[in-house]
Amino acid sequence: MHYAKIASKLREKIIQFSGELSPGWPKVVRRFLAESLYGIQARQSVRLTEVARALEEKIPLRKTQYRLCRQLGRWGLWSKLTHSLLRMGSSRVQEKTLLVMDISDVAKRYAQKMEYMARVWDGSEGAVAHGYWTCHVVGAEVGEMALTPLYSRLFSQRGPDFRSENAEICKAISLVSKSTQKGGI
Repeated sequence: MHYAKIASKLREKIIQFSGELSPGWPKVVRRFLAESLYGIQARQSVRLTEVARALEEKIPLRKTQYRLCRQLGRWGLWSKLTHSLLRMGSSRVQEKTLLVMDISDVAKRYAQKMEYMARVWDGSEGAVAHGYWTCHVVGAEVGEMALTPLYSRLFSQRGPDFRSENAEICKAISLVSKSTQKGGI
């Protein structure tokens, strides 16, 4: 196998996808998205250290981490990404597409200083743990294996913008419904 060719084609596809995801955005944001997607795919991890290692830059690793962290904290990034993902994914939603919502948790068993960490029910362990709640919506066609991601949000009861779990669910339904023009089931 020609791993260099495969890696090159993968990087091209990621750059193409990140370009479609971020039209009209500043160059640094588009670069951040492409590098993040590549790093996550290459290292199979969402940890910034691993993403930075995958980029193999000729500067110190901590400088790369700092740059990625700064871009990740950019104001309005989640909102813009959510709207772009909805725009891209909603075109694949048909009249009979199943829209599936999943309320789940991310347990952070060993974390001690993560901001707004709250108590969640860890379904995997069957016990209360520290972590965050998640809300995901995907589209699925009956008889097909492919899923279309439409919405994803991580939230905490301790976060400053948290009102209630019902409000988070209603927000997801409202955004997806508006974007898909009430298509799907």
